[in-house]
Amino acid sequence: MSARKASDTLMPWGGLIGGTLGAGLAHQLGADATFQDCTVGSPLIVAIGTIAGLALVGAGALASWRIYAADGETPARRTVALVSLMAAALFALAVVIPFLAALIIPRCWA
Repeated sequence: MSARKASDTLMPWGGLIGGTLGAGLAHQLGADATFQDCTVGSPLIVAIGTIAGLALVGAGALASWRIYAADGETPARRTVALVSLMAAALFALAVVIPFLAALIIPRCWA
């Protein structure tokens, strides 16, 4: 399977793939910075994780949007792309809410 064919096959799933990776990255950076060693963690580390996570979520959503908005796509691929777009929105919410909590709740519950 060529890289072009693999890319075309995975495009509708972009929102799910990118969203999962982005939310996982943001969660791991935020959780490690906040709870693993709270003397090292700071809102800056959580902000960097949030930006990186949202970038991955956005890239996946863009891939799904390109399939959903294309005229020549089959209904099945458009449906998968739409579900992926909705999932990407939920993943973005899952990335932003812990970031807000990291800004509001004091580090190490000081």
